[in-house]
Amino acid sequence: MSNYWGSLQVFEFQNLLGNIITLFFGFAFAPMMALVFGNSYANVPQALNQLYLGFFCTIPLSMVFVGFSSLFSQEVEQGFTLRAELFGYSRVSQALHKFMALTVFVLLSSIIYSWIFLSHFNLPLPNAVIIGQMAIFQILNTAVYFIIVFILTTILKKFSRVYGISMISYFAIMIISGIMGNMDVGKLGDYLPIKLFVTNYTNHLNDTDYISGKIGLYLLILLGILGVILKVIVRNKNGNKHQY
Repeated sequence: MSNYWGSLQVFEFQNLLGNIITLFFGFAFAPMMALVFGNSYANVPQALNQLYLGFFCTIPLSMVFVGFSSLFSQEVEQGFTLRAELFGYSRVSQALHKFMALTVFVLLSSIIYSWIFLSHFNLPLPNAVIIGQMAIFQILNTAVYFIIVFILTTILKKFSRVYGISMISYFAIMIISGIMGNMDVGKLGDYLPIKLFVTNYTNHLNDTDYISGKIGLYLLILLGILGVILKVIVRNKNGNKHQY
C-alpha cells in the first residue's frame, strides 16, 4: 500500500515539474513582479509589506488556476484519469495526491519568494506565529482554488473551455484584489481572500501576538460550500455514467 501511494505521489510531483507553465507562474512570476514594482517603494516599509503580501497571495492562485488547470483539464480530456481509475487509482486518491503535490509546491514557492523579496529589500522575517498563519492561509487558498478547478473540469471536460475560464478568472481576481492595475471596483475586492489577507496582515507582520482567525474561518466556509457543490456534481455525473 505504501508503494502504491508513494509511486502515485512521485508521479504527481514529476507531472508538475514537467510543466513549464506551472514552474514559471508558480515559482518565477511572484518574485519577478514583486521586485519590479518593489523598487518604486524601496524606502516605504508599509508599502513593501503590502506588495510582499499581495504577490505572496498570487502563488497558489497562479499555481492552480494557470498551471494545474492546464494539466488536469488535458488529463481529463485525453481520458488519462479514467484509465488511471481502471488501473485501481480511484478518483479520490488521484485528487488527494494532486492536491498534496500542489500544496508542497505552493509552500516551497512561498519560502523561495519570501527569501528573495525580504533579503532584497532588507526586511525582517515575520515572526513564527505570523509565518504559521501565512502557511495555513496558503494551504487553505490552494484547497479553495483546487476545488474550483476540479468543479470546472468536471463540468466542462475540455481543455480549451476549462483553461479559458481559469485564465479569465485568474486575471479578474488579480484586478479585483488590486494586485494588477488600479481599477476601481468598489468593495467587491473586499470579499476576496487575497484582499482580506493583505489588509489584515500588512501592519502585523512582526507582531508576536496577532492572530486573525476570521480569514481562516471564511476560507473554511468557502471550502465547505465548494465541497457540497462538488459532491452534488460528481454524484450527478456518476448517476448519468459520464466521465468527470
